[in-house]
Amino acid sequence: MLDFIKRPFKNGNSLMQLIYINVCVFLFVHISAIILKLFNIEVFGYVDNYLQLPSNLSDFSHKFWTLITYMFLHLKFWHIFFNMLVLFWFGQIFLQNFSKKQLIGLYLLGGIAGGLFYILCYNTLPFFADKSTILSGASASVTAIIIAAAFASPNMPLRFLFIGEIKLKYIAIGSVLVSVFGVTGDNAGGEIAHLGGAIMGWLWFVLLKKNVDISRPFDKIITFFVDIFDLDRKKPKKNKPKMKFHYVKSDAEYNQERARNNAEMDNILDKIRLNGYASLTEKEKKQLFEISEKL
Repeated sequence: MLDFIKRPFKNGNSLMQLIYINVCVFLFVHISAIILKLFNIEVFGYVDNYLQLPSNLSDFSHKFWTLITYMFLHLKFWHIFFNMLVLFWFGQIFLQNFSKKQLIGLYLLGGIAGGLFYILCYNTLPFFADKSTILSGASASVTAIIIAAAFASPNMPLRFLFIGEIKLKYIAIGSVLVSVFGVTGDNAGGEIAHLGGAIMGWLWFVLLKKNVDISRPFDKIITFFVDIFDLDRKKPKKNKPKMKFHYVKSDAEYNQERARNNAEMDNILDKIRLNGYASLTEKEKKQLFEISEKL
């Protein structure tokens, strides 16, 4: 069963891994809710309190982890369906220009930026002074990826049913304008988060053009979570260095060997003086080399 769950994650690329995580969280929350409801236990109250991102700064201060959990949490089917569909489309375009780790890094950065911008607006703008809400969904992360992909390939044409071809830059502009027009609507928190994600997507691309990748600090985190699913991975065993023992000659043995080598060397040198180096046999040449190395 464990292999069945982890195999799609291990075999997929980073885009499919993100979709896989979102879908698994959605299924886990809803299946748990169905099972526990049979025992009159309401799950979604705990989800609202501990996994969704609150706009109230005081609530967020002791639920800071929700800045991460909210971007993987969807409570309605159509919400996750459209978010994952858009992530799949634009994630593929993103991967044509950037790396797999950068996709995950920007997903996290976009979600964090969207969440912080949402909290900032709700706690500073007079329009939201008497309003409090909670936020969930990957929309801010997906928007960051759309904007970065649009900056990388602005004129890439995308074909839509009943509409025809539209360049990627116009889709990005349209998505931002929709969010701007919706900041005072019923989904104000979500639209503000989209704008925060869009700003991060633009900032990430601009800094990357200057050889500054602000998603790089997430590399180790990404590797850590990927390794959790790689349960078959075995750590290489460190071979203990073998102890080497050397025989140490006594002074008498050393002196005897040195005298013998000197005598052999003298005999070979005498032969060279009388008849030249060419008169040496192969054995004598080898001895000459070996003795000279020792002396």
